[in-house]
Amino acid sequence: MSCSKQDALTGMHAVLKCICIGVTYVVPFYTRAGRERNHPSTIRFRMVSTATTCLVAWVPLYWQLHTKTAFAHKFLFSLLGLRKAGLLQAVIQPILLTASLFAGPLLQRALSGRSDADSMAPLQVLRNLVMAPVTEEFCFRACMAPLFLLQGYSKKQTIFLTPIMFGVAHLHHLLELVKFQGATLSSASAVVSFQFLYTTLFGWYATHVFLSTGHLAAAVAVHSFCNWMGFPPVGGVLSHPQRNVVIAAYLVGIVAFISLLPPCTEPAKYSCTYDQLIADSML
Repeated sequence: MSCSKQDALTGMHAVLKCICIGVTYVVPFYTRAGRERNHPSTIRFRMVSTATTCLVAWVPLYWQLHTKTAFAHKFLFSLLGLRKAGLLQAVIQPILLTASLFAGPLLQRALSGRSDADSMAPLQVLRNLVMAPVTEEFCFRACMAPLFLLQGYSKKQTIFLTPIMFGVAHLHHLLELVKFQGATLSSASAVVSFQFLYTTLFGWYATHVFLSTGHLAAAVAVHSFCNWMGFPPVGGVLSHPQRNVVIAAYLVGIVAFISLLPPCTEPAKYSCTYDQLIADSML
């Protein structure tokens, strides 16, 4: 077999392993049908299900490490982003960076005095702000990104590919919209297509944060913050009583985010040696 074919086959192994992790995460949701996603029993079942998936999602990474080094256990926790060095900074700075992007929505929320979380039941808040960020980031970021890197994908390729798995994992919402909310297939498809785009864009950012800080907690914190904020209510900007101020906040936030992204995701800030870890684990 030629080197190019061998490399392609090896790279496909990483994709297949990531697909298996994603399937393991989502499929149990539909082993208990009949109730919509916000029903308390559904939320409890899915929280247990996703937590259980986390117990096995790391196995493909460990196995991949085991084929490359006799010291798989030495690298596993660090590659999963479970380490202490630079932890506090890795949580605070990415949240502040993300908050800068949401300057406009934060101002809208402050002026209205309302938050989407205010109308949620406690169990929904637990799911949206704790369980979903922790389990999704662990499975779709910490367990998948190192698999791609260990199989020879570049950091840019990994940042691009990993979130697609994350976005695809949200396509199951199509069934819920049609079955439980009575949406037509066309309208549900439009909603889910937008969700796929939004979650993929977020996934690119979260993967960049994860690989730059070397901390799972950084990606979890950013994910939780974004879930708390929801999608920016851009539709209400032009009709807002303080439209000019809100528009200015949106623009300032976007400029600030773009300007702060490179320095706030500089690996040296977080004692991050992720690239070196990947290299060492392949010796």
